[in-house]
Amino acid sequence: MLYFGKKKNRINAVAFHKKIGEEVGPIYKMRTPTMDIVFIRDALDSQTLLSKDGKHPTIPTFEIFERIRKQDLGDVYPSAGLLSSGEDWYQARSLVQQDMMRPKSALFYIDELSELMDEFIHKLESILDKNRKVEDLAGPLYEFALDAIGSMFIGTKLQVLQGSEYGKQMINKVTRLFQLLIVAQGIPPKIAPYIPAYKEGVQISKDIYEMSKGKIDAAVEKHKVDGSLKGTILLKMIERCGPDSELPVVMANDALFAGIDTTGNAAAFLLYHLASNPDKQEKLYQEILEVVGAQGKMTEEHLAEMRYLKASQQESARIAPIAMGTIRTAAQDMVLSGYQIPVGTLVMRVGVMMSKDNKYFDNPESFLPERWVRGCPQYEKPRNAHANLPFGHGPRACVGQRFAKLELYMLVFKLVQQYKFSYDGPEIGINYLGVQCSKLVHKCWRSRRIL
Repeated sequence: MLYFGKKKNRINAVAFHKKIGEEVGPIYKMRTPTMDIVFIRDALDSQTLLSKDGKHPTIPTFEIFERIRKQDLGDVYPSAGLLSSGEDWYQARSLVQQDMMRPKSALFYIDELSELMDEFIHKLESILDKNRKVEDLAGPLYEFALDAIGSMFIGTKLQVLQGSEYGKQMINKVTRLFQLLIVAQGIPPKIAPYIPAYKEGVQISKDIYEMSKGKIDAAVEKHKVDGSLKGTILLKMIERCGPDSELPVVMANDALFAGIDTTGNAAAFLLYHLASNPDKQEKLYQEILEVVGAQGKMTEEHLAEMRYLKASQQESARIAPIAMGTIRTAAQDMVLSGYQIPVGTLVMRVGVMMSKDNKYFDNPESFLPERWVRGCPQYEKPRNAHANLPFGHGPRACVGQRFAKLELYMLVFKLVQQYKFSYDGPEIGINYLGVQCSKLVHKCWRSRRIL
């Protein structure tokens, strides 16, 4: 706290870990008023940590969500869902794992996302200035993400891109919640209920659940009349968990609020990387022409052939992962970089440092989708898979990753198919506020149709 009390040390998280790592090496401990955290930035240590997760891996940063849901809002939330720990988490994950992680579960929504992209392009055209520039894409990308989740999880068109009041409130509340909980994370639990930031976070958590539950309940009632939930994740979870289970509602709520910020920012950085590397954008465009055509529609079969599209998403996630890393409470004693780490220690793998380390990747600062495409001269056989884990690893890997990737694929496919876009501002870096990243500004888009 004394270190960060000095103005010159108030730097962003990435710069901080880069500086400290250069000074002291791949493992170091930080003491705070509420906890001690060991940070690691070596892929072998990452592999050791995650291989010792045990049956119930514990993510300490989720503790505040679990506490709010079970203690402060126990009369509102029937379950903490996947943000719980121990056996409660294991039971919840076991019920949703199959439906969420099966590849076909996400691919079912290609047509819905294609229609949604038409709405996104209409929104984009409405905000371009006379020079066909857009100042900030973050807002529309958040709106697209929330609309996409509504379609996939609860079979409902939330009309967020059209400016629905629900969409505006949801995005604002989710953004504010993450800001508050970053502050509240470091407050001792005993005094947290008396701190304004924590109290506001509790109220917003309640608001988000009630807003989501209203949409989910309406979707379930509509399904009873017209079968509109057929094929959705919500209905699959209801059938698997039983009609009396409240877990599907909690899961759908978590999907609605958790996918806005994460997918929206991932999309922003992916577009930024393609805009800043016109040769890579053109290569992706040529793949689209070859596989789908200039006016063609994406299908499951087409997506299976689009290796460069998938590689572009993977490379963007390597350079700018949405989460800075993975944190665990050590499930057993272990040795990391020669140090004894006792059970119960908080350990964070600083993934953003590993994924941009030249020990694991050639030219790590360069955007090279080719490094992920077998047969390309730049293809690299992974030196250690644990150096790049943008969606986590093991039983607590991101349960919604297949849906997030499909959203990114469909967004980029449609935009690159119809537009040639560029970026004319300064280089964009990344900073982490929980799972939030810096916004992107000064986009310049030019339509292929008018060139």
